[in-house]
Amino acid sequence: MSKPNLPEPEELLFTLDQLEQTTEVMSRVITRLKRQLSELSESSQQQPSHTSSKPRGKSRRTLH
Repeated sequence: MSKPNLPEPEELLFTLDQLEQTTEVMSRVITRLKRQLSELSESSQQQPSHTSSKPRGKSRRTLH
């Protein structure tokens, strides 16, 4: 039985470093998006909604 072709430890370390950097960037993006969504939610709760008290007209889009 032949031994499977395994990557070198240096290659694995390089790949793991890349994955770690990717997850750090993704985490920062998610944190920023959460903050922006929270700020948007807070600002929409503070402003009175004018559209909720008005009756809605007929939609211009027709679903087929």
